[in-house]
Order: sequence, then structure tokens, then C-alpha cells
Amino acid sequence: MNLNYKTEKYAEWAKAGLITFERKLVYETAFDGVVKIYSLRTNNPNLNSKLDGKYFGDFIHYAENGIFLRMFKNKKSWPKTRLIYIDFRNYKFTIIKKTSSSYAYWKSTDLGNGKHLFEIKPTEKIEYEVE
Repeated sequence: MNLNYKTEKYAEWAKAGLITFERKLVYETAFDGVVKIYSLRTNNPNLNSKLDGKYFGDFIHYAENGIFLRMFKNKKSWPKTRLIYIDFRNYKFTIIKKTSSSYAYWKSTDLGNGKHLFEIKPTEKIEYEVE
């Protein structure tokens, strides 16, 4: 576990259409740092203003016009997190589910026709349809 996150640098993480996401490690927690907490930025200034001051996990799931992410209330709030959707058409954040899931690795499935399934712990699944 890193105790001095100020030395961390942004590195490319994901691409969604024309948007490139970079992330920087800002905190580690749980079982010997298994859960990583990141700051995000993109090549899109409109989206960056929405991402500023927010913290995210490793989870990402792509949709046709946006992405789903695991967002933390603050960098030390694990396991309290939110499954969110960011719509790239208007840069709107939608909170789909607030949870205290300590399950480190969420799984996702694109069901087609704008429907998505998320397993946020072995006993909890969420189905969500993007409008």
C-alpha cells in the first residue's frame, strides 16, 4: 500500500468513443489495499468539471452513449459506494444504486436493447435500462 499518493501520476485507463479517461490512485483500503480509489479526468473539459472532487473504483461498464462506474462518496468511504451512469450526451450523472457492498469486484453484462445487469455482490444483482 502506498502511503504517499501525492507522487501518483495520471495514466490512461479507458476509452469510450472520443473520450479518453485517465486515472490517478488517491487511496487504498480494505484487505491490504485490495480496493483502489482513483481520481478521474478526461480529454473533455465539460466532463472534467463533473468529475472534479469525485472518487471512483476499478469498475467500468460501457453503454452506447455513456459509462457505468463505481463512485465513492469520498476517498475513505469504502464500502459505501454508488453505481452511477454518466450520459455522454449531456454529461449527466445518474445514481442508480447506493450500496454498502464490500464486494471488491463488480461484474456486468450488456443484455442488449439498452439493458444492463450488474452483480455488486454474490447475492445482489441490479438490472438497469438506459433511456
